[in-house]
Amino acid sequence: INPRTNVMDTTTLSGLGAGFGKWRGIAYVPSVDMLFAAPYNAESMLMINPLTNVTDNTTLGGLGTGPGKWIGIAYASSVGMLFAAPYLAEAVLIINPHTNVTDTTMLGGLGAGIIGKWIGIAYAPSVGMLFAAPDNADAV
Repeated sequence: INPRTNVMDTTTLSGLGAGFGKWRGIAYVPSVDMLFAAPYNAESMLMINPLTNVTDNTTLGGLGTGPGKWIGIAYASSVGMLFAAPYLAEAVLIINPHTNVTDTTMLGGLGAGIIGKWIGIAYAPSVGMLFAAPDNADAV
């Protein structure tokens, strides 16, 4: 969507295959000029280069086959990392956009079997912290 012209293009970045709920949430990382989408049902992150109109859904793969993993993603500029809020996953997904490395263990142990933990996440630069909106979790 071009907000200056109110023109929407749904063909340039297409061909991502069929499927339901592949990714949920997207965040921009200025230092690498890329967009990253959190895997919900997909097994990998979706990376988008807005300058070249190229998508990549293989580089950051191996993130599991289960449904409903993460919903929402935010870039924490103070540490240069992306964080995705766990929905059914048992850990926060951490992505280093400079090295293309993911981590699903550092912020883990978030309740096996709890359905719908958090939906969406935002970074508050004034305090250098991330906040996730609770769905069925009892805390932010």
